[in-house]
Amino acid sequence: MFRFFVEQKEDNYFILTNEILNHIKVARVQNKNFICIYEQVFYLCKLEGKKALIIEKIDANHEFKNQVILAMSVINTKRFELTIQKAAELGVSLFIPMLSQNVEQKLGNDIDKKLQRWKTIALNACEQSFRNKVMEITYPKSFNEVIEMEVKNKYIAHEKAKDFLTKSSFETNSLFLIGPEGGFSQKEIDLAQEKSFELIWLGKRILRAETAAFFVLSRINED
Repeated sequence: MFRFFVEQKEDNYFILTNEILNHIKVARVQNKNFICIYEQVFYLCKLEGKKALIIEKIDANHEFKNQVILAMSVINTKRFELTIQKAAELGVSLFIPMLSQNVEQKLGNDIDKKLQRWKTIALNACEQSFRNKVMEITYPKSFNEVIEMEVKNKYIAHEKAKDFLTKSSFETNSLFLIGPEGGFSQKEIDLAQEKSFELIWLGKRILRAETAAFFVLSRINED
């Protein structure tokens, strides 16, 4: 069943944007029920004109109780966008494009345009994965800005950290730092540890940056 995030409600209807209406037309959903997500609540709806008539409220919560923040070093465009998509599907609440020392991918001058594209990718992924809210994406931040954030659990992935922490699962209320293909510099590792970040080792094999992110996020557990 198709799902759409909506922002406007009038009585027993949701106002649909032209983009959503076009999606409904292309997907031939006109005569089928679909779900609108409004203020983190699901509603079963059907199309009436250019509005969505609410049939019933659906009680379901697919979000973590606490925040999960992923600070992802900027990498190759295609793989970075894949990371955004999968992070949204895996329940990340806040995604931070991070500029660390070994980042080689340049963002250029059209950052606002890129940010809008990233947010669209996140929106579509959150709709597809039945989330109650859209993953937020911030404006790109420097490594030094990110490590100043106050979060209960703070982790930084490091390929040389096998003498430190190997975890089979992670809690929520956590911030994860993933480096670019060249990894984090020793100076960055030292700075992060000074800010109470725990080093995590992801195994013997050297993972691509996006694979490292998926590895960590798939091990988040609130039980």
